[in-house]
Amino acid sequence: MSFSDPFGTGRPPPPPRSDPNATRRDADPERTVRRPGNDTPSPFPGLGGFVVPGFEVLGEIARGGMGVVFAARELALGREVAIKTLLPEFSGDALAAARFAAEVRTTARLPHPGVPPVYRLGLLADGRPFMAMKLIRGRTLAAVLAARWQRPASRSTDDLDITAPDSPGALQILEQVCQAVGFAHARGVVHRDLKPANVMVGPFGEVQVMDWGLALDTTARQPDDLDPVLNAATGPDQVIVVHRSMFVAEGTPAYMAPEQARGGAVDARADVFALGGVLCAVLTGRPPFTGRDADDVLRRARLADLSDAFDRLDRSDAAPELVALAKSCLAADADERPPDAGVVTSILIAHRTGWEEKLREFDREQAAAVARSGEARKTAWAAARAEYEAAARGRMWRAVVALAVLSSALAAGLALTHMAPEAPSRGAGCSP
Repeated sequence: MSFSDPFGTGRPPPPPRSDPNATRRDADPERTVRRPGNDTPSPFPGLGGFVVPGFEVLGEIARGGMGVVFAARELALGREVAIKTLLPEFSGDALAAARFAAEVRTTARLPHPGVPPVYRLGLLADGRPFMAMKLIRGRTLAAVLAARWQRPASRSTDDLDITAPDSPGALQILEQVCQAVGFAHARGVVHRDLKPANVMVGPFGEVQVMDWGLALDTTARQPDDLDPVLNAATGPDQVIVVHRSMFVAEGTPAYMAPEQARGGAVDARADVFALGGVLCAVLTGRPPFTGRDADDVLRRARLADLSDAFDRLDRSDAAPELVALAKSCLAADADERPPDAGVVTSILIAHRTGWEEKLREFDREQAAAVARSGEARKTAWAAARAEYEAAARGRMWRAVVALAVLSSALAAGLALTHMAPEAPSRGAGCSP
């Protein structure tokens, strides 16, 4: 069983920096960068004593820098669920709790098949919040792409693992991701951490966009004088504001829009950039920004250094329209990108329907060619048969004539035999 890591890669967080307000960055540029906090590693205590009211906790399945996820069974309904809560060291952290509650409320506002539903929000005995949500089984898109790029195309048989750069399976996954994110954009929610590791692919091709912990609700009130990065609404009239002075950026550097990497204001177009980054990973096997370490990758993201990504896209074997879409989404200037994920979805659907129409046209041409080939074979067979029959008839008539001649000859011979005089026999009255 696999479950998306809702807070990062699952590795223990690094030791704290000397500056408590510095941005925490892991050595992995594809790990989510979050606000600074208590980075002291603290293994979660065993299940003994860990009780969630109304649920039977089965075991831990994912862990990150701020939270942990358990598999559990809801006692009332008997269904399997995922229980997500903060790590013990964040107990009593009002900001962490507010952000957790904001994530729950944001996710609950997105009733879409591509967003895991939230079943319940509650408190543990020590005051930490928890939420019960749908348990997602399957693999991350990151795992699917890694397997796809490591296996030769000749060995690929699964639609989700086709190794062609613009395989239908991978593009259908991305299309479903764009649909879910487009739904969120229509409701004023920006994910801010889209990447293959935050997309789950189920065994039947179902796709779920995970980890809405950094989501920004653009419809929430933002006091103009505080220049906020995040508004975590904890009630109808209460807004907790996190200042930019606390950190430079939040998200994943390898997929982060330049304005997001610089700590600037973001909107749906930051997600569009990340979607372009996911498409880049699908087409080339690597994210748009790469480097020696996370600091180098974040620097490239701030500078919008996309030369390597564009070069890889140009050298890929992908369809030109997909390369053009990836470059459009990855435009350094947000104004030059598609306005939201809904537009990206429409472009992908148009590409897919056009591609499917090309397949249908190819099938029609193949069927026509087979039909023509069949007619040609029929004509050739008919001609050969006619020739054979003619030859057979010729042989038959020659045989008949020959038989007739032979019959005539035999008949003539018999007639001559009967017409010839008999030799006199030696009888009485004949002299010797």
